[in-house]
Amino acid sequence: MGRPALQEEDKRIIQVNIRLTKEENDIVCHYAEASAMTPANWIRQKAFTGRFPAIKLSPVNAELYRELHRIGVNLNQAVRQVHAGKISPAFSTILLALLKTQKDILNCLLK
Repeated sequence: MGRPALQEEDKRIIQVNIRLTKEENDIVCHYAEASAMTPANWIRQKAFTGRFPAIKLSPVNAELYRELHRIGVNLNQAVRQVHAGKISPAFSTILLALLKTQKDILNCLLK
């Protein structure tokens, strides 16, 4: 199933070319990535609304969030092993403290 066809008035048929310096291009690409948009759509929205498009989640925070999620998955597996009796119960307090710290960090990132 293909993309729905656009009405004739909604088609973008005019092309405008601009030249940017390397630094300007890096800035536009950074903002566009943070806003989860293409650079062209980011420039278009900025030009027509006069405002910066909303930033979804900074790339650093997104990568940090994914890494913390992976750590949390591993911690949950370790806690499950403790509860199943496959690992010494002495580790349970450490693992639970690590889980709480990981959740606190995630909450700080998402606020």
